[in-house]
Amino acid sequence: MRRRTGTQSIAEIIKESLKQQKLNKGLLENRALHYWSAVLGEPIAKATHNIYIRNGILYVELTSSVLRNELVMFKDRIISRLNQAIGEPIVRDIVFR
Repeated sequence: MRRRTGTQSIAEIIKESLKQQKLNKGLLENRALHYWSAVLGEPIAKATHNIYIRNGILYVELTSSVLRNELVMFKDRIISRLNQAIGEPIVRDIVFR
């Protein structure tokens, strides 16, 4: 089957519709939570809990202060990798507690 020029896939139409209705921000923020374990790995994900995002700031509660210090040092890299996995610059900052 040949595609006509100017046609869009259903995924593109849905994405554009969500963007126009300003509903995509919540979906993209949810992706940040979903990709947390994929970006940082399973051992670190197991040491984190109560993860949520508000206004572009990702809040993460940790069970280890040593791990918290390590993650603070790599915060910029983590933000970059999360945004790359999401496909949009959603995460602006991370607060480790």
